[in-house]
Amino acid sequence: MTQGSRAATRPDQPEGAGLDAGPADLPPGTTALREAGGRAVLVAHAAGQWFAAGALCPHAGLPMEGARVRGGDVICPHHGARFCLASGRHRGPPATRGLEVFRAVEAGGRIRVFLP
Repeated sequence: MTQGSRAATRPDQPEGAGLDAGPADLPPGTTALREAGGRAVLVAHAAGQWFAAGALCPHAGLPMEGARVRGGDVICPHHGARFCLASGRHRGPPATRGLEVFRAVEAGGRIRVFLP
C-alpha cells in the first residue's frame, strides 16, 4: 500500500472514501477527476504514490480535469499553475495560493481518499 499527502480522517470515514477507480484506471503519470465521499477530487498517480487534491484550481476556480503530472507536481490545464502533489504548495504562477490536498492510498485494489 502506498500513500500520498496527509490529512486527518473524519470519524465517520475511518477507512477513507472509496473512489470509482483502481490502479488499472490510472496508470503512472496520470490524473483524473473522481468523486470521493460526495466530493469531487483530483486523483494523481505519480512516482509510485497516490495523491488526491481539490478538483478546482485555486487560481481561477476552473476544474483540474486534464491536469498533467510533472515529477512531483501537477500542472493546471487552463493557465499552467503548478502545485506540489504532496503538500499542495503552489510552485508557479499564475496561482498565488496552494491546492487543498488529501491523503490517498491503494487498498484492496481500489483507491481510497481521506477527506477532512
